[in-house]
Formats: sequence, C-alpha cells, structure tokens
Amino acid sequence: MSVSKPNVIFVLLDGARWDRVNVSNDFQEICKEGTLLNNVTTAMPYTIGSINVTFSGLYGKDNGVDAYYNVLKLKEGIKNLPVIFKKEGYFTACDLLHERILANRGFDVHQSHDEFNDDLKLKHPSFIKQCLEKASGKPLFLFLYFSKIHTVTVSDVLKKYEWNDESFYKKKNSNLQTFDDAFKETGIYAQNIKNTIKELGISENTIIVFFTDHGTGIGERFGERNYGSFTFEETIRTFYLFIGPKIINNQKSDKLLSTIDIFPTILDLCDTKINEKKTGVSFHSFLLGKQSEPIEKEFTFSETGALHGPYPSPEISNVFCIKTKNFKLMYLRDIDEWKMYDLQSDPNETMNVIGTRLKTEKILKAKLLEWINR
Repeated sequence: MSVSKPNVIFVLLDGARWDRVNVSNDFQEICKEGTLLNNVTTAMPYTIGSINVTFSGLYGKDNGVDAYYNVLKLKEGIKNLPVIFKKEGYFTACDLLHERILANRGFDVHQSHDEFNDDLKLKHPSFIKQCLEKASGKPLFLFLYFSKIHTVTVSDVLKKYEWNDESFYKKKNSNLQTFDDAFKETGIYAQNIKNTIKELGISENTIIVFFTDHGTGIGERFGERNYGSFTFEETIRTFYLFIGPKIINNQKSDKLLSTIDIFPTILDLCDTKINEKKTGVSFHSFLLGKQSEPIEKEFTFSETGALHGPYPSPEISNVFCIKTKNFKLMYLRDIDEWKMYDLQSDPNETMNVIGTRLKTEKILKAKLLEWINR
C-alpha cells in the first residue's frame, strides 16, 4: 500500500515534570518545532494506568486497568491505538520498560529494554530504522519508552528510602538537581529521535508526540517519594508536545485538558474514524491553527492507588481528585478526608481551604462522587 496516512510516533518521557521543561536547552529547541500543551491532567499518575488511558481514551475503571494490581487486565474488546492503527494498515511496534506496561494487542513488534544497561539514545534511533525497513512501505505506529528519569529519580530513591524516611523530604533541592540532570539527558535523547526521523526522510509525513505519563515528586509531600501516592500538581499535571505536518510551530497552551483527549485528537490528526463513542474531546483544530485555543475542560479527574505508603495500594483506587482551572478537590478514601486548594492564589497547594468555599466545594464534591461511583 502507498503511504498516504502519516506515521505516528509516541515518545514517552517517563516521569518528566511539566514545570521543568525549560531546564533542557535541547528540549526547548524541540518545542519551537511544534505545539506544547502544558496543563494536561493525567487520569492516573502512574505509568501503567496513564498509558492505558492515553491509548484507549477511557478512564481506568472503564478500560479495566484501574490499579497496580490490574496490570494486564485491559478489558477484552477495547480498541486501543495499536489495535486501531494495525487495522488501518500500519506497521505497529513498541519498545517498553517492561512488557507489562502495555498489553501485546495490535503490535507487530512488542519488546522491552533493560533500563540500567541499554543506551536508549542509541537503541531507539536504531529501532526506528529497523521498523521502517520491516514496514515495507506501510505507515508506522511506534511507541518508544524513554526510562532515564524513572531509573535515576525513582528506582534509586525507592532503593534508598522508605516512604516515611524524613531525610529524603529534607533534601528537596538536591532531589531537584538530580531530576534536572536527568531531564537534560532526556532532552538530548529527544533531539536524537527528532534528528533520526529527519535523516530517514520521513519528517514531512510523521506526527511525533513527546509526552509524560506523570510527574515526579522530589519531596514536596511527606509520604510521596516519587509519584502515585497523591494527586497534587507535581505528579498529575503533564505535558504533550505535538510535532508534525501542518501542526503549528512554537505554540503553547496552558488550557486545562485531560489525557482522555489524546485518543480522539490523534485519530482526527490521522483522519481515522471509529464507531465507538469517545470519552475525550479532540483538540486537533487547535494544533492545526484552526482555533486560537483548545476548548478548555470544565473539570478533569485523576485517581491513584498508591503502591507504596502511606496508604498501601488496594485493588482499586483510593485517592481521587477533580480539578478546574481555579480549584482542586481531593478525596482520600481510606481515611475519609477531603482537601481543597485554590490553584490561582496557592499554585503549590500548601493551604487546605476545605470548608471555606462552600458553594464551590458542594459542586465539586457532587461531581467527583458521581465520577467515582459511575
């Protein structure tokens, strides 16, 4: 078949923080070549949950992957992106941190790497070239998982500190420097991917999505050494950078969006239609310059079931939040506690204002409980 549809390459920068994008000159240069969405609420602030939401367009409770214990329980019949693109005639492949990250559905190649020993700055450019050869003229759908931040700021932390080790939380500046160093290497990796696509002569027909699944805590909240324990901004606010033909260059938006919106957006960019009802709303018109801003969501939702303390992970999520552009309401079900933050006057979420904004609180509680109990 002739290549009429664009190649699609998703590049996960695991654990990258939305508020540290500017520490890498390499990544800043890449941002000039596309549109950066810098206020995307991840529906689940841990990798397995987040990826399955992005690729299915469904919340965890709806797609089946709704807690750490449901790693490979994606419901039968769910048509996620690799399944859809495979049916559309694409060659589909992924290289993951672990094969459990994403079920082997719809992939021609489904493989993983050794995060401690593989140099992904070399391996992934080579992988792209191999896939292009194997595709034999078919368009590509690739998912590349860059795990450097995970290795440096998560694995090392988990090995050294228990969740209640106060020494970790007392060295936030040092933790931040460690993170920034890892993100600078992430920028170099991203440039390698971008340059490889250009060298292969496919950049004019390739959509690249550089994105993060969740942020990484550096000790801001006692009880969260990395991610997945709570739903504060440092872990649930993520970014997506879209680069490709007709996508506007050097454009940025801080409008509130959700990871469930990525699924319909990428399908629209590829002019791919499906019969299933979509939960999210496409913002492809904004990417293509047909709208001045994406349509901002009135509410976004996120949930987690902490794998590590302070609340041991249950078989279903136990921490939930609803977010608007001005407020966030959080519910910790195990201890039946509510928290609310004014994101405009208190962006670092340091002052719990529950009980002081009763009208807003009532509306958000009703919406969040409706979402939890749906």
